[in-house]
Formats: sequence, structure tokens, C-alpha cells
Amino acid sequence: MALNQADLVTRKQTIEIGIIGGPFDRITTVLEEFEPGQKDYIVHPGSFGVEPRVVRDVVEREVEVTVPARLHTSVLDMNRFNTTRPGGGGIGFAVGIYFRARVRSTKRPEIVVKGQRTLIVKHFARVFKEILEFPGGFEIELYDHGRRHVGMGSSTGSMTAACIGINEVLGRPFTNRELRRVLGFNACEESPVNKNYLIRGFETGLGAMAGINGGMVVGSDDMELIYRIALPDTRVLIIIPDVPSLEDEFTGKDTAAQSEVELLMRRARYLDSLQCGTKSQIVLLDLLPAMVRGDLKGIGNALFDLAFLGSKRAECEQHGLFGAPIYRYIGSLREIGAEVVGMSSVGPTVYALTRNDDVYHRMKKFLAAEHVPENRIIETYIDNTGARVVESGEERTYQHEGWLQS
Repeated sequence: MALNQADLVTRKQTIEIGIIGGPFDRITTVLEEFEPGQKDYIVHPGSFGVEPRVVRDVVEREVEVTVPARLHTSVLDMNRFNTTRPGGGGIGFAVGIYFRARVRSTKRPEIVVKGQRTLIVKHFARVFKEILEFPGGFEIELYDHGRRHVGMGSSTGSMTAACIGINEVLGRPFTNRELRRVLGFNACEESPVNKNYLIRGFETGLGAMAGINGGMVVGSDDMELIYRIALPDTRVLIIIPDVPSLEDEFTGKDTAAQSEVELLMRRARYLDSLQCGTKSQIVLLDLLPAMVRGDLKGIGNALFDLAFLGSKRAECEQHGLFGAPIYRYIGSLREIGAEVVGMSSVGPTVYALTRNDDVYHRMKKFLAAEHVPENRIIETYIDNTGARVVESGEERTYQHEGWLQS
């Protein structure tokens, strides 16, 4: 029997991607589409070291959640994560660009989702219902920051905001660390093939670490938060350069998931297999001491070195001419005097941090001379507060992991 076009659109698809890590590491991974809340794609807490628990009492509560976006400087080793194994380590900043969610628990068991990223939000609502045996339902409305698949964490920020809101209205059954693991092991994003389905996502945990705690964070493998500092009075200039890899943005595609996975699981893994030791040494011996001192210039020196190593090099290279367009911006902004520069995640978003007003204004003049459109420039700051929750008109800062430096 012949299939019509509608059948092809709605049938779940799989994406096969060859993986290359070390010289002898060549396998194929399969990304399978699934529906939000599909039970065989819900990972339960007991499988990732979190004690199972239940929430059977239904209390109708409503909260509003605000979560800052993250800039992801570098993964430490991409060979340490996969779609079924979050981790890999990394460094991130929370910036004043926000995700907003309104979450209400209801006695009715239905899940009603409005706003943006509805498939992701609906999946996590069903994840919480399933793993906590929660008999009630949820009404959720979520909005992301509108800059999708350019390295600014639109998917992980949406997941973080939704998870915080759901966890709050249920009475915080999970601590921050546990919540991060629930998010990481159930991470997903919209399928690049079919708009009705999701696929597994890659997750380091940096989005949740930065979004909840604010400031600058360093995470290790298995999504463990190692260190966090505030960076007061630090301005952030974000540029989304016009590079060939942004072609999808202008053809109406809403996700770059397949191309990102191919990058992460091939050249990025191979280069990390060669240089992850050097990267980890820079983090331990240069970056962390600079963070302890609050030395923004020292932090920038370490991150500048990381920008040319391992998976970050592969991420920059994907944007044309072996990374020349990205490295030109990074080098120019550093030459002007920015203390910290880099490309966020898989890019092409480039950022510069400074505490010097003169440097900031000279960077703005440089971008004007380069004819960078205003809609590709974001002027903001490091958010040192992290997630906020409003309930019954009262705003509170979301709980932090108490042993961390604030």
C-alpha cells in the first residue's frame, strides 16, 4: 500500500549518526523520535542515583519562575557524555536574558501547556507525574528568550524553568542536585524531522547550574557542580555573527539538532580525546585559582586558551573557514581589552565580558564599524542571583546549594 505525504510526516523517524571519538572508537548512535511523555522514554530516579519518592497529595499552587540564560564556554570532554549519559563537565555564565514560566498544580489530572517549547514542557510535566506518581495535573505557560539554536541554551533553559516550577508547586520533592539529574537524564529537544516529536538531547547540566545559582559555575562529569562565584559589576556584550551556519535560521527551520549532534559526536569527540587532559589542567591550575581570587582577567586568560582546544575548536570550525569568522571576533574583542571572550556552546554566539566602561564603548564602536545589525547585538550583564520564584505576590530567590561560595 502506498504511503501519502501525511503518513511520512507523522510516522516516527530515526536518525543514524556515526560516532568517532578516539582513534579506535567508531560506532553508530541512533536518535529515535518519541512523543512527549512516552513512558519508555521516561528515566526514573532510581536509575541515576536519586532515591525514588512519591507525591500523592494534590495541593493547588501557582508559581511564576524566572531563570537567566547561560553562556556555555567549553565542555571538558565530550567523550564523557551521550544522549543516555549526561555529563562531560564544563564552564558557564548566567546572563541577564530570561526564561519565564507560570506553573500551576491542579486537582484535575490533565496537563495543559501554552506558550513556547510546548513539546519539551509537556514531556517534563508527564515525567514528574510518572516518577512521583502524582495524581493531579498541571497548567504551564512558558516563554523562552527567542534566540534558538545559536548557543544560548534555549532548550536547557526551557527545561530548567519548567522543572523548577513543577518542583516548587509539588513542595520541592527534589533538591537542586536531584532536580538537575532528573532534567539531565530526561533531556530532550524538538526533532529536526517531525515537529510533533522529540529526540533525546545532550546535557552537561551547566544550564541548570548557571540558571539556578547565577554567576559563573564550573561543573564536572556526571553533572556535579564543583564551584560557583559571583561576578559583580560585569557587563556582557553578546554578538550573533552572520555566518554560513546560520542558514537554517532564514529557511524557517526551528531546530539544528541533527547537525549539532553530528558535530559533537565526530570531530569534537576526536579532538577532546587528544586534548581533554590539557583542558582539565588549565581548569584546575589556572581557571579555578583565578575564580577563587575573583580575577576576571585571569579567568579570561584561561578561557582564551580553552577556545582553541579540543571540542571548542571543532565547534568554532563548523561556522566556516575553519573557524576564522568566530576567531576574528574573539581575537578582536580581546585585543580591544575585554577581560573574557569566547563562543558559547556550539555557537555562533560570541560574547565579551568586561568591568571597564571604556573597553565596553570601544567594543560597541568596533561592532558598528563592522556593520553588525543591532538585532544581532545583546547588551546585558552577569546575573549573580539565579532563578527567582514568585508565589502569592512574594518573590524569593530559588534555593542555592549552601556550601558554594556566594
